Amino acid sequence: MDELIINLDQYQKISKSGRFFNTIIGSALIIVSGIIIAVKIYAGENYWNQFIYNLMFIFGLNMILYTFGFFFRIKRRYIILNSNKIEYKLSFFYPSRTITWKDVRKVEIKTLRVYFHTVKGNIWKMKLGEIFYNDIKTLKNKLSEVCDQNHVAWTDTTVEADPA
Repeated sequence: MDELIINLDQYQKISKSGRFFNTIIGSALIIVSGIIIAVKIYAGENYWNQFIYNLMFIFGLNMILYTFGFFFRIKRRYIILNSNKIEYKLSFFYPSRTITWKDVRKVEIKTLRVYFHTVKGNIWKMKLGEIFYNDIKTLKNKLSEVCDQNHVAWTDTTVEADPA
């Protein structure tokens, strides 16, 4: 079975020319503001007199880091579903969770939540509120397919599941 990977962040790849432009501008801001800060510190001026140059330095550094996706890699949110496990991280503030299918007794698919009932009696809740509708439909279809493969009981009580 293929692995389903849903990326929940809207990090858009920047084109080659955009990366080049951002790198040049960011580097120029860092170099110019760095030289001015060093000259002013060497001259003995007060720190707050060069506040705007510190902002330029920080902006240039931020521009370069954003261009190469540094902040995206830190706060990455995702769902990975395969025949062995489901791993998900739905918030920047919470760690990722991994549930293996041998530990799952039952899966309840609701409209905006998925409940995983484990063999030990725990219930893990996966909230789907921030996921696009097409991704939710893909995830629900793949969940039902994987549950059937791994002989895990599952129920779907969403509106789409009703044969009306």
